[in-house]
Amino acid sequence: MRNEDACFDAWLAAVGDKWNTPGGRDIIWRVRASKTPAYLAKILADDSISANEKLRFLRGFDFLPATEEKTKALVQLATLGVKADEVAREALMRLKGNKAPEVTQALVGALSRAKGTAEFVDLVRDFGVTGQSEALLETAVAIGNDPAAVEAMKLVLNDPEWEGIVTKALDGPNAAAVLNLLGTTASGRGLGCLTTIVRSPQQKPELRKAAVQALARTQSGAEALLKIARENKLTDDLKPTTGSALRIVQYPALKADIDQYFPAPSGLGGKPLPPIAELAKLKGDIAKGRAIFERVESSCVTCHRVDDKGVDFGPGLAEIGTKLPKEAIFDSIINPNTGLSMGFETTQLTFKDGGVGMGIVRSETGDEVVLALPGGVSQKFAKNTIAKRDKLTTSMMPSGLNQALSQEDLVNLVEYLSSLKKK
Repeated sequence: MRNEDACFDAWLAAVGDKWNTPGGRDIIWRVRASKTPAYLAKILADDSISANEKLRFLRGFDFLPATEEKTKALVQLATLGVKADEVAREALMRLKGNKAPEVTQALVGALSRAKGTAEFVDLVRDFGVTGQSEALLETAVAIGNDPAAVEAMKLVLNDPEWEGIVTKALDGPNAAAVLNLLGTTASGRGLGCLTTIVRSPQQKPELRKAAVQALARTQSGAEALLKIARENKLTDDLKPTTGSALRIVQYPALKADIDQYFPAPSGLGGKPLPPIAELAKLKGDIAKGRAIFERVESSCVTCHRVDDKGVDFGPGLAEIGTKLPKEAIFDSIINPNTGLSMGFETTQLTFKDGGVGMGIVRSETGDEVVLALPGGVSQKFAKNTIAKRDKLTTSMMPSGLNQALSQEDLVNLVEYLSSLKKK
C-alpha cells in the first residue's frame, strides 16, 4: 500500500520551514503525495529558482494524478502574469480540456498577455478558442517570418467569417504582408483569394502585384499563375511582374511552362557577356551596385540580407567580399547551381494528398520539418503528411538573373557585393 501522504507529512514535520533546499525540492519533485502540487507551485513561484529548474518542476505535474489539488495549483500558476509568463503558459497547457470557470478566466488573461506573439497562436489553436481571428491576423503580421505566422493565417482561414476579416485587412497598411501570408499557407482558400485578386482588373494595381508575388512563393501558387496565363486571363500590366516573380525561384517541374509563357528578357545591354575573368577586371560603382541590390526587381533582397536590408532566406551577404573573390561572385550570379552553400540546399516535399512544398530546411524534429520559403517566411509540415522527400541539385536562386541586368548593372552589383567585408 502506498504511503506517500503519511511519509510526506512526516518529512514536512521534521524539516519545518527548511524544506526549500536543493535536496528538499528533489524530494517534492519525486513524491506523489496529495500536497505535492501545492509545494510544486510554491517552488515555481520562487524567483530564485532558475528557468531551467522551473521547467523540470513543471514536468513534475505530468506524473501526478488528476486531483482537485493539482488543478488548484495549476490555476494558481496560470495566473502568475507577465512576471512568469512561461510558467503561466506551461501551467495553462496542462489544464487543456478543463472547462472550470477559473481555468477559463486564466485562459482569458493568458491570451491578453500573449497577443502579438507565437504563444498566442499556440493558445488559440490548442484550446480551440473562437472569436480571435482579427487578433490572429494582427499577430501573424507582427511575428512576420516565424512559422507560427503561417499557422495563425491558417486558423483565420478556418473561421466561417474569414472573407470579411481578410477583406478588411487588405484595406489597411499591412495588405502586402497579409497577401504574402495567404500565399505561404498554400491552402485552397488562401490561393483562391489570391487568384481572385489577380483575375480582377478592378482591384488596386498594388494589391494585384502583391498577390502575384505571394502566389509565386510556392509551387502550388506558381501553378495557379500559369493556369491564369494559359487561359489568357492575365492582363498585360501584370505580365512583367508575374514573369519576374516566377523567375525569382526555381521550380524544376514548371520551368518549361514558365519559359513558354514568360520568356526571360534578353540582357538589357543587348550584347552577350564577356567571360567571367574579363568581367572581374572591370571597375564598378559601389553606390549604384547597392541600389541594384536593394531594388525589388533584382530579387536580391527577396532572398538575401545585408545589414537591415533584405530577408534571411539564402546565405547572408554582409561579409561576402571577404569570403569570395569577384570571379566567384560573378559565377554565383550567372551560374547559381554550380556551388550550393551547405545548409542552403533545396528540399522538395511531396505530400500524401499530392501537394508539393519546396524550400530550405531550417529545423527538424521527430514529428515535423520547417521549410523556409522565398521571402523569409517559414512553414511547418508534419512528417506524417509527407510521402516523399528529395534534396534537389538545383539552387532556389534562379539562373539567368544576369539576363535582367545590363553588363554595367551586373558589374556595379558585384562591385558592391565585393566591398562587403568583415569589419
